Amino acid sequence: MSAQPAIADGAQTISRVAARPLAPDVQQDQVFGKSLEELEFYGRYEWCLDPHLTAADTIDQLRRELEFLAGLPPGWQAAEVTTNVFLLSCALLHVLEEAVRGPTLKVPRRLSSRPLARRASRLAEVITGPAAGRRAAAVAHWADRLRSALHAFLCARMFGRDRDGDGGLQGLASVLSAELPDGIGGRRIGVPSPYRRLDLTPQDSIALGRRFIVQFPDRAQPVLLIGLRTSGSYFAPLVHALLESEGYVAVSQVTIQPEKGPGRRERQALQSCARRGFLGVILDDSPHSGDTVLRALDFAKEAGFIRERLRALLPLHLGSTSGLGALHAALVIPLLPAEWHKSKLLKPDLIEARLAEYYGARGFDRVRVQASRGADAANAELKRRFSGHRGSRLKRVFEVRLEIGGKAAESRLVLVKSVGCGWLGYHAFLLGHRLAERVPPMLGLREGMLYSEWVGPLAPENADGRAQWPDRAATYVADRVRRLPLAPLSAGRTRLDRHENALKLLARALSRAHGAPLADVLARPGVERMLAGLPCPCPTLIDGRMDLTEWVAGPRHPLKIDYEHHGLGKGEANVVDPAYDLASLIMYLELSADEEKELVRRYEQLSGDVSVHERLFLNKIAAGLWAMHSAWDGLLRPTAAPELQSIEHGRFMAGWSFLTIEAARFCGRRCRPGTGAWSSPLVLLDVDGVIDRRIFGFPCTTQAGIDAISLLHEHGLPVAMNTARSASEVKAYCDAYSLAGGVAEHGTYLWDAIGRRERILPDPDEMRQLAALRNELSGLPGVFLDARHRCSIRAFTYVGKPTGLRASLLQSSLMFNPAAVCQAPLPELMVEQWIARLGLDRLAVHNTTMDTTVTIGGHDKGTGLAALRDWVVGPDAETIAVGDSAPDLQMFRHATRSFAPSHLDCQREARLLGCRVAARPYQRGLLEIARMITQTGQSRSDEANRHQAARPSGDDLFLGLLREADRPNGMQFARLLLDPRSFKALVA
Repeated sequence: MSAQPAIADGAQTISRVAARPLAPDVQQDQVFGKSLEELEFYGRYEWCLDPHLTAADTIDQLRRELEFLAGLPPGWQAAEVTTNVFLLSCALLHVLEEAVRGPTLKVPRRLSSRPLARRASRLAEVITGPAAGRRAAAVAHWADRLRSALHAFLCARMFGRDRDGDGGLQGLASVLSAELPDGIGGRRIGVPSPYRRLDLTPQDSIALGRRFIVQFPDRAQPVLLIGLRTSGSYFAPLVHALLESEGYVAVSQVTIQPEKGPGRRERQALQSCARRGFLGVILDDSPHSGDTVLRALDFAKEAGFIRERLRALLPLHLGSTSGLGALHAALVIPLLPAEWHKSKLLKPDLIEARLAEYYGARGFDRVRVQASRGADAANAELKRRFSGHRGSRLKRVFEVRLEIGGKAAESRLVLVKSVGCGWLGYHAFLLGHRLAERVPPMLGLREGMLYSEWVGPLAPENADGRAQWPDRAATYVADRVRRLPLAPLSAGRTRLDRHENALKLLARALSRAHGAPLADVLARPGVERMLAGLPCPCPTLIDGRMDLTEWVAGPRHPLKIDYEHHGLGKGEANVVDPAYDLASLIMYLELSADEEKELVRRYEQLSGDVSVHERLFLNKIAAGLWAMHSAWDGLLRPTAAPELQSIEHGRFMAGWSFLTIEAARFCGRRCRPGTGAWSSPLVLLDVDGVIDRRIFGFPCTTQAGIDAISLLHEHGLPVAMNTARSASEVKAYCDAYSLAGGVAEHGTYLWDAIGRRERILPDPDEMRQLAALRNELSGLPGVFLDARHRCSIRAFTYVGKPTGLRASLLQSSLMFNPAAVCQAPLPELMVEQWIARLGLDRLAVHNTTMDTTVTIGGHDKGTGLAALRDWVVGPDAETIAVGDSAPDLQMFRHATRSFAPSHLDCQREARLLGCRVAARPYQRGLLEIARMITQTGQSRSDEANRHQAARPSGDDLFLGLLREADRPNGMQFARLLLDPRSFKALVA
């Protein structure tokens, strides 16, 4: 759901931005206290709200920047436009370099460096034929001309070597006047991480180049700059211009996409320079693990470079200074975080000078930065909540003393925050202007640093009341829809753009409905086509993260921070449907069904987006998956502070719980309602493996599961759950599926959904022992608890994904459950030792593949079944149990009759207890069991659920996948093999 940027004439854009009306509660100085000079300058750049330009759009903007620069006097505006010309030229160059490289086979990352995979990729290049080679030659010629013109521009503008006397403008303009090769104009540019989210500037690339000069001062030494795309397409031209300006006689450059490896032309350039004795210099942005640079070193060595003639120029981010991994320190020429240009911009004297300009416009004649406890506390809070990982931006709070006529007037706290470089950061100014009453007061933007007034943190429960949050949040989302529109999506879209990360993650999850190894990979292009075709009537620059930690207290109402950070950009979700923000709000605010309805109603009223409820469910799934995905970095980083890990753990669990409950609600709405009364016989169903399985990486039933529950309801049978899941999940499932009640947490908790009452079975001493162990475990580093469990403990740790050949193959086919592989049990012996040390004689421990569960001895699914039966029906009532694993054997012992799907892992023991095993597994087995219980064949409810009134297309897509999940794997795989479009998944 990406959008093309709205390209507008510069003068029209300025007038439109300046004339945008203020909300009634906005003070005039909140918006126009900044200099009119900035307002007019940044007003030219409305197009930058969407950074994912096409190549044709990039050329249009580059022409405008060249014309603008030609008429500008020296000053900060000219410096900004020079930076923009550099950024846009490199963006276009990157598109051309990618087109020259062309497509290749997509193989798992850990396999791509192996000789067999490389030979397969080269064979794919040969198969593409001479026609592809001719197209590549035309594109390469265009790229060479652009590279040469950009080189002349950089030498003239940044290093004072103006050979033509026009600052290099005419050469670039001449190249841009030529027609692009066919098929290039519609390609999207790559948004460079260094200049969008990693706080780097062109000055830092130059600083790295100067460090290289110090270590290798011999100007006669030939140098090959090996840029790793995307970043290398920006770094290599700058360092090339620097070295040539400093007198190096032979400098060449080539860029490589590390995931694809070098193409034919790139290999030839590497081999030629290796033979001629060049020094290979790898250029990349701040490394995360060092793996990418290691791959580049392998490519260079394969081309003939020896280790002693290879170096890497790398800026080290504060969150990845230990991210060199296996890279030898002697190979790396680093730029440390304190040496970055933006770090130097935070010096107090520079801050004073900038703020004097902003506050001078408000009538203050002197500004002084002073030390204060308030600033120290604010910076400590920023460090705790937002710092320490590679994506965190540079930010600092200063206390400033404002004076009028030499006398102190007041003191204020000011937040200075990095928001991007050149045009890649201007969106922050435009958003701060247009959302003035919803975000902290903005002062201005200069050199990629946003200045705004600091407002203290606020938790929702400390606001004027939780009931007001849906209204305030809906107002914020609706304001973005009205004030930050993007161009409409192209009609008839049949594919997702590569930057649409959240939707691609959603497609990867949904394609798992096809089940069999590799079938989900082949199914992914079809799922992406369906997602691309979904409607989005009001494309918007959304916020992208509505976490409660993102709100602060304002004088009238809560204000949103990081309002410019997470919407669009490299590594962000890149969704443009405001339904995604609403879904995130529902997730993080944990809204009830009634509160959700009020939120959506209020949003529709304010925005005019009356179809948002039809698009909400799939956006909920996307938001939940993205929350889990984005929590990974903080959870797995060894140096992460415990407070930050706790925040990321909360985000991960919020996503997991949200996905689980929303999937149950979606499926439950398609079931027949329950009886609404307890009676005999009582049917008790296990959840994991019976009602649900992790089809999409999170628990969900299938169409067969919906039909089974509907069939039991249709015949008037009260249905209850009997599960290890938490009490809160049992309540939610009962509401979703219209169940009568359930047993939770290994037989320790009972819920009567009909009477809305609960019963905790352990006695007070047992609960005290459980609390004592919970307190001990919660204080252990690296140990995480599922806070939803009340009468048991679910503990685990987070681990990285397995490595090796087999793991790579499994990951590529997504037969991996991404949640299952990131959680692992604690050492069972360790937990038992804690229990013994504390004298907790009533507790029992057992491990699963995902976690360590601590229960209370004497309670299990069997005792829970008996307790629920006696409580709600009576001891003589008939009970029917359905389970699929060893813990369910206790339930079978207490039940009158018992059943199991065919995947039961203890069939021999179950049959000895009289259990009847179905012929089919999972939900198809449950449907078979429901027909046995009700003694019916094909049920009316089966057909009714397949032929209901038309639903929104997103819901239809999900329902179709639920039906697909019930198909035998062989049938799905065969059908996909016969569809030639499926093989697009194998091409990168």
